[in-house]
Order: sequence, then C-alpha cells, then structure tokens
Amino acid sequence: MSLGQALKQLRKKQGLTLAELAEQTDSHVGNLSRIERSVARPSLDLLYRLSEALGFSITDIFSVAENQQLNPRQVALNAVFISLLEEDQKLLLEFAELLRKRASRPPDSVDVGTQALPANSEKAENDIDQEAPL
Repeated sequence: MSLGQALKQLRKKQGLTLAELAEQTDSHVGNLSRIERSVARPSLDLLYRLSEALGFSITDIFSVAENQQLNPRQVALNAVFISLLEEDQKLLLEFAELLRKRASRPPDSVDVGTQALPANSEKAENDIDQEAPL
C-alpha cells in the first residue's frame, strides 16, 4: 500500500473529510487529494501535521503503508503518550520499564506475602464514620 493510500485509510478511520483534514493541517484539499492518490508526496513538515491531525504517529502511518498490522492498544497508548506533559511522559516510561522488568521475572520469584487481609475491619468502618461531610 502506498503512503497516500495509508493516509486515506487513516483519515477515513477517523471520520474526517479531505476538507476537514486540510483545514486542520493548514493545507489544501487538492494537495491532500493528490497525496492520497499517490500523484504527489507530502513534505516531512506536512507529514508531521497530518500525523498529529489524524492522531497517529508517523511510525504508525508507515506501518499501515507497509501493510503491517497496527495494534490498537499500541496506537491508543501512543496517542495518550503524545498528549502528556513531558514530565508525565517520563513517569509513564519509568512505569512501563517497571512493568517490563516485572514481566521478565519468573512468577515464583514474586513475593506477595502470606498474611490475609481482613475484608471488614473495625478500623476501616471507623475511618468511614469519621470522614468529613462534603
């Protein structure tokens, strides 16, 4: 599949018309139409604007163009990641690294403890009773 066909597929998946996408990317309908028909190629700058408007990374767009299967959860995670503040992106990466490390350990190496927690304790009930009214 060509890059233009991939862009068209992703645009339709987002429910956008060429006119809406052109407005969001500060481009022209005719220009986007030529790109989707593979008559023209987008500049790198326009490709970045298209990826942002479509909510996909450039990598995702090229994956579609190369007929690779997009994992919807990865696409969703990419979209969330891009929308985060830089410091929150760093936190998310640290959390992902912790999850990766946890997944690489054998299950019997994880210590969850043997002490059962009470389902209803008087302390928990007292804590509820002492909460301040909203």
